[in-house]
Amino acid sequence: MDQRLSAQLLIPHRRRMSLIEWVKNPTELGLEAETTVNSDWPLCREGAVSSLICIELVAQAIAAFKTYRQGIDAGVKLGLLVGIKEAVLEKNTLPVGTRLSIQITKLSHVGEYAVFEGQVNSESDSVCWAILQVLEPKEEMLAILKTWDGT
Repeated sequence: MDQRLSAQLLIPHRRRMSLIEWVKNPTELGLEAETTVNSDWPLCREGAVSSLICIELVAQAIAAFKTYRQGIDAGVKLGLLVGIKEAVLEKNTLPVGTRLSIQITKLSHVGEYAVFEGQVNSESDSVCWAILQVLEPKEEMLAILKTWDGT
């Protein structure tokens, strides 16, 4: 059975940075997300978006997964993309209107740190494959990060 949820319930991203539209088939280790390339997205030029946006699509699917696993009632929490271990971009650009599916799978998880594999596909092609490293810091660490000025 397809369980389909609005991504807005699961990710903190808003306005132009809210890229994934739907989340479906969540499991213990991952989920699927869906979206359509939009002209309002960052990196959009002349009717197409740079395929680099796929890294953010995978990261947003991971954010949705984390919220789903913790429970929607617990609220959306801030997470950090801390590394791109590997990535393969099969296309340079994605035309506006292209339907995309994103699949993520958790590979490992230790404390606040996790590694996920992500795959982005159009209806006809593989677009991106990536291994992302993420961190979901505790509130104390977030307070430090918010006040850190880089000096």
